[in-house]
Amino acid sequence: MNKYKEGVDLFDPTAFDNIKFMIQAEVYDRDLAGLFHVHSRKDLVDLATLSRESVITFSLKDSADLRVSLVVKADLEKLAGELLPSSNALPGVSLHILYFGTERSLMAERMDLLEWMWGTERRYERKKIDSDQTGTTYEWHVYFERIITEEMMDELGDLISFIGESLRTVTETE
Repeated sequence: MNKYKEGVDLFDPTAFDNIKFMIQAEVYDRDLAGLFHVHSRKDLVDLATLSRESVITFSLKDSADLRVSLVVKADLEKLAGELLPSSNALPGVSLHILYFGTERSLMAERMDLLEWMWGTERRYERKKIDSDQTGTTYEWHVYFERIITEEMMDELGDLISFIGESLRTVTETE
């Protein structure tokens, strides 16, 4: 049984907690609706740097060859910006999106299409990972070069919808 003392503040979720929750809720809603399949979710805390990271990985329900991971990160500076009144840091998170799959599911032409769909105001990275254990994996990263704040949470549903549309468009391209 919880007993609250007068004057004791209850836990107030951080921007990281709220943004992570909204992203996961949007993805899981689409999973329940039969549009996505969630493959994994990780919530990590790095005690050495006092940073947090959350990753959710999913694909279209009928096309698991091409997957997307949404990576939300908050470091000590962002947390301090929220919890310490003297800090000048902006509270929020960094966000990066990773598409990955086989050469067939993420060939260069499909990466070009993703860059066209996402536009020029972001930073992109392409990786080819050769492994003698698991074969070759291709990755396409999109980095948001700004802090994502709680004021932007209304846009997260649109972001998840756009990722779903991009997965459909890329997988339908032959």
